[in-house]
Amino acid sequence: MTDIRKASMPKTDVGNVLAEFEERQPTLTTFCAKTKALIEACLQDADIRYQSVQARVKTKKKLKEKYLDPAKDYVKLDDITDLAGLRVITYYDDEIDRVVGVVEEQFKIDKKESVDKRSTDPDRFGYRAVNLICSHLDRRTSDVEYKHFAGVCCEIQVTSILGHAWSEIEHEWYDLKDAYPNDVKRRFSIIAALFELAGREFVEIRKLRADYGRSVALQVEARVPDIPVDAVSLRTFTEQEPVVGEVDGVVSSLLGFSITTALSDSVLELRSKLLNLVGITKLEDLRGALKTHRKSIPEFMKRCRAEAWPSAPKAPSVQKGVCIYQLALLLASERGAETVSAFFDLLGPRSNLGEDQLMHTLAKKVLAEVKEEPS
Repeated sequence: MTDIRKASMPKTDVGNVLAEFEERQPTLTTFCAKTKALIEACLQDADIRYQSVQARVKTKKKLKEKYLDPAKDYVKLDDITDLAGLRVITYYDDEIDRVVGVVEEQFKIDKKESVDKRSTDPDRFGYRAVNLICSHLDRRTSDVEYKHFAGVCCEIQVTSILGHAWSEIEHEWYDLKDAYPNDVKRRFSIIAALFELAGREFVEIRKLRADYGRSVALQVEARVPDIPVDAVSLRTFTEQEPVVGEVDGVVSSLLGFSITTALSDSVLELRSKLLNLVGITKLEDLRGALKTHRKSIPEFMKRCRAEAWPSAPKAPSVQKGVCIYQLALLLASERGAETVSAFFDLLGPRSNLGEDQLMHTLAKKVLAEVKEEPS
């Protein structure tokens, strides 16, 4: 609906609008950079994971097209609220509302001009985002760092990474899509629906993954028998099994590195493959092997450092559960050079070729000399 107040006002000449915009461009560019940094800092403070925050100042070409659009009722430059635009891209659809909450806390929101584009007709698919028309809070523009931005508004779009991808694809032909045949329009709508379905499925799969992780964690805590060694079960085992902390502590003191609490999925996946290589496929077998070899593991690593890898760089820190990796290496070395080679093949390219036989010899000596304790 046309704004009655605007309808009674003369439309500013587009040349004057573009000239005024050109004068504002430096301020808008600085505004975007500062606001982008502010949003990133606020999201980090709120412990919200996000894919990226993008910022841009509208081009003169796009501004002219928008201002002259006959479907709009713009009469002056300030009627266009997205001269400065930012987009926060989340990983999942259900993270959008958390980001919106942060934006609403940190900015003044024009509720009338803002729109939730996720709320559409049930038979319409496409760009799913929350578009917020914002300006900086009065308390912030009273600071010298932001005082030049008083009254400057922007559009902050919040969408998922799939929503962003769809927007980028759609943007290329959005203005012309009505001119295409119905068959093309239909196929376009089908693809849009698939993007939306994919976003929902990723959220559901993430929930299922979290539920599965909690279920496995409970089983590990209860020491349910026959739990397979995999990345999911190893996480809880590494975090909670006392013998892991015990052997990690001995090894770190002996070799001079610190143990971090971080446990990446990729490291856990690799450790599970290495254990499977040496025949450890159940958590109870891993627990027993760590207890049995709690003395051999640090001794083997000390001798490898001295004899097999004397010039190898020393890592300042390693992830918790490094003793699991070292146990697998000890057992692989005991089996022979061929198994050692297979072990390192799982790690990727290496420069210590030719040491496989030496490691086999060291493992045999350590296991023969060190008095082990029954598990």
